[in-house]
Amino acid sequence: MTRDDLKRFCALDIDFESIGLMEPGLSLEPYFCTPMNAEPVGRLGCDGIHFVLLPGDERVFCVDPAMGEPGTYVLPVATDFLEFLSFVLYCRDANPLSQIWWLTEERFRELLEEDKRAVWPGCETFFAGKQTALERIARAFDLAPAAPYQQVKALQAAFDPTIMKFSNEYYDVLGLEYPE
Repeated sequence: MTRDDLKRFCALDIDFESIGLMEPGLSLEPYFCTPMNAEPVGRLGCDGIHFVLLPGDERVFCVDPAMGEPGTYVLPVATDFLEFLSFVLYCRDANPLSQIWWLTEERFRELLEEDKRAVWPGCETFFAGKQTALERIARAFDLAPAAPYQQVKALQAAFDPTIMKFSNEYYDVLGLEYPE
C-alpha cells in the first residue's frame, strides 16, 4: 500500500534532495492550495512545489502554488507511490513530474536531456549521490524506470478537481465563492 511504501522510502539511507524530494514524509507548512488533510510525500525546495497523498486515495498529487490556477494547483502524477517512484527513476528527479501538466511531450523530453547534460563545479559529487539514491530505490522496491508522460497526462485528463477540499484561505486568496 502507498502509505507503507512511503514509510519504507523515508527510512532509506539516501540523499533525498539529490532526486528532488526534500524532507520526504515530514509535515510541512501548507500553502493556500494544499488540500485539507493532505499527507506530505516530499517537496522540491522551490516555488512551494510539493507532493502529497490525500485521505482514502492511493494517488500521488503534485501541488504547485506558483504555476497553478483553479483546477490545476493540485494534479495527480501517479496512481500510487510505487508508480511515482518508477517515474522518478525514469526522470532521475521528481521535478520533471511537476511540470508535465503544462509541457508538450517533446518539451518534456528536451527537459530530461537538458538535465542529463547539466554541469557545474562540483556536480560529480551531486550526480554520484543521485545515482546511489536511484539505485537504492530501484533495489529496495524492485522497480524499473517507467516513462511517465503519457500516463500522467491521462491521469490528469481524467481527474475531476472538484473532489478537492481546500481551506478557507484558498477561496480567499483566489477570490472564489466558498463551496456549500
